[in-house]
Amino acid sequence: MIENCNGSEILLEAHSLITGARQAQYAHPLDDYTQARDIFEGMTGVSLTVEQAIMFMVAVKLSRLRTAIADGGWHHDSIVDTAGYIGCLSMVRHAKNQI
Repeated sequence: MIENCNGSEILLEAHSLITGARQAQYAHPLDDYTQARDIFEGMTGVSLTVEQAIMFMVAVKLSRLRTAIADGGWHHDSIVDTAGYIGCLSMVRHAKNQI
């Protein structure tokens, strides 16, 4: 985690996570969130697109950030993860357009 960073450093941190460590650990976002979507549908009966599954994760992170800000705080991980999920959304759209 980079303390006291500006916007570009947040984006660089998110980029390094989604193209490096996390992608190596979890696979490409299209594969990872296809599985997450399928599990969610199996649990709830609600069908989402892969893009909607990722946007749901953005909503979770924004909710956590809203709570932190309301309490006078800041949640660095939620900011980085939100940027990362938007990057994942772009990676999924790109991968789908290549198919």
